Amino acid sequence: MVDSGNSTKPLILSVVGPLMNKVKLSMISAKKNQLLAGKLQGTINLVAEQLLPHWLSENLNNYEEVNNMQNLCYLLAMKTQQVFNSRIIHTCID
Repeated sequence: MVDSGNSTKPLILSVVGPLMNKVKLSMISAKKNQLLAGKLQGTINLVAEQLLPHWLSENLNNYEEVNNMQNLCYLLAMKTQQVFNSRIIHTCID
């Protein structure tokens, strides 16, 4: 019998991983706020490569929390793209 926790880990990481890659790519190729992107790059790398995979592996069976984290990563990816690459000016509250 296959342990369902081990079989879902690659799927969870494969869903959240590309979202964090989008965040990193938006910061690397920033068209505006380049100084801010440079300052935040180390923190984002730590979150994407160390903290997030560890948190996901610890919460594999808590589907609601994993779903919330995926939604937060999606929101972060969209907002990062807007802040560093979009021509549209958004307020900080956005």
